Amino acid sequence: MSVYTISNLSQKAIGFLLLPVITMYLSTRETGDLSTIMAIVALVGPLIMMSAHGAINLEFFRQDQGKENFSAYLSSALMNPLLLFLGTTLLVFLFGEYLAAWLEMEVLWIYLIPVLSLTTLIPQVRSIIYQAQEQPINHAIYNISMTLIDLGLSILLLVGLSMSWEGRVLGNFGTKFLFSLIGLFLLWRSGLLKFDIRRIFMRDAIWFGLPLVPHILSANIMDLSDRLFIREMISVDELGVYDIGYKIGSIILILQAAINMAWLPFFFKKMKEITPNTKKEIVRLSYLMMGGLSLAGLLLYLISPLIFRYFVWSDAYQAGLQYVGIIALAYIFLGFYKLFSAYIIYTKNNKYLSYIAVFNIIFNLFLNYVLIRKYGAIGAAYATLTSYFMFFIITAIISQWLYPMPWLSKFWKKE
Repeated sequence: MSVYTISNLSQKAIGFLLLPVITMYLSTRETGDLSTIMAIVALVGPLIMMSAHGAINLEFFRQDQGKENFSAYLSSALMNPLLLFLGTTLLVFLFGEYLAAWLEMEVLWIYLIPVLSLTTLIPQVRSIIYQAQEQPINHAIYNISMTLIDLGLSILLLVGLSMSWEGRVLGNFGTKFLFSLIGLFLLWRSGLLKFDIRRIFMRDAIWFGLPLVPHILSANIMDLSDRLFIREMISVDELGVYDIGYKIGSIILILQAAINMAWLPFFFKKMKEITPNTKKEIVRLSYLMMGGLSLAGLLLYLISPLIFRYFVWSDAYQAGLQYVGIIALAYIFLGFYKLFSAYIIYTKNNKYLSYIAVFNIIFNLFLNYVLIRKYGAIGAAYATLTSYFMFFIITAIISQWLYPMPWLSKFWKKE
């Protein structure tokens, strides 16, 4: 799990590693534009991918369709994002000019959003297969190589070629596109990618992913909504400052996302062999991860002034320090939420995650409007914190109802 966490962490940490370059070479307005386009890509991505990688991951462990059919299942599941990509591209070409005019961006970048979103699929699938097959070295080589190329290409475009925020987008897209081709080749060479497409497997993957769309979108909608509210209600420059503080606070998001990617395959494997002692082992490890995330959040809050001093190379962004602690605490609660949501996903009761997500999206939009209007940009941070806390509490209650675990018992004693 440690190897997988470090490997996943490398991919998630790219935004933080680029902080000195972004704050030195981009204005607050350019950073605001970069934040907006990246948030839109993150929002569209789940709509296209329809959690195909999640369905593939769960099928590997549950084997509901039979072990001998896994390659056909994987190949069939990948067809859904391809079809959804084509539909999304059509919609973007129909309405892209209106969105570009509203955001005051060149329409070309709006047209590229579906392509940018699709390029995240194959690297995710290749990574989860390495993890499911217990190949940590291959997993680390693939992901760390992708991070280094992304970092180097982005710096080349931003610094060497003096491009604006577009250089960061192109650096990220170019890297993901390259590793998508590599990932497809590796899947084909290993015999997991075949021209064996079955409608029954496509339907199974869709029915797995469809209820998860609101669940996955909720966090991305919250990330986009606070940016759009700040952009419209305050200014693009203030959004740029907010985004830098948000990026540093979201180091906890990077950490918990990396831990979660390593945890889920281990969790699914343990759940398949569940016993009373296994339940207690899962609970022990869950408490350990919750405690670790909390300590990491406290440490980040304490050292955040030093991070701003040595990594944020422009005085224009220093006001972003006020957002760090609030965002870090928000993502601690999101990490707790993901631990509990895993039980709902494993039992295939994904509809409950959809209900929670829809409620939280509406709740977050309302909070953003009210709190930003009253407190300014920091109101967006308060809205994010409140929303993720509610996410965690409601999900914990429902997961315990669906799959009771010994959270309050003497979980350290074996039976």
